[in-house]
Amino acid sequence: MIIYNTTFHVDECIHHEFVEYIRHQFIPQVTKSGLLSSPRFSRIYGEREEGDGFSYALEFTAESIEQLEQWNKTESAAVTTPFLQKFKDKVMGFTTIMQTI
Repeated sequence: MIIYNTTFHVDECIHHEFVEYIRHQFIPQVTKSGLLSSPRFSRIYGEREEGDGFSYALEFTAESIEQLEQWNKTESAAVTTPFLQKFKDKVMGFTTIMQTI
């Protein structure tokens, strides 16, 4: 099982809009092909300064690395391009790919 995790840091001024977008648009778009499934969206807690923003983790699973690569080749641009256009520099993220042992 492959875990595809993206950690986001979101500006405080748009974090409510970000959460709604992820829940109602991003997750359904990612999972509609069936290549990625089992979405888990979590808020990351930690020490934070006022106005520093919020951190979130978004995780999906794939049956194999080949399925994840297939999703990246055929689906990811249609999902990530509108996301990046909408949030621009208000959201930063990095992705981690893990294998369940």
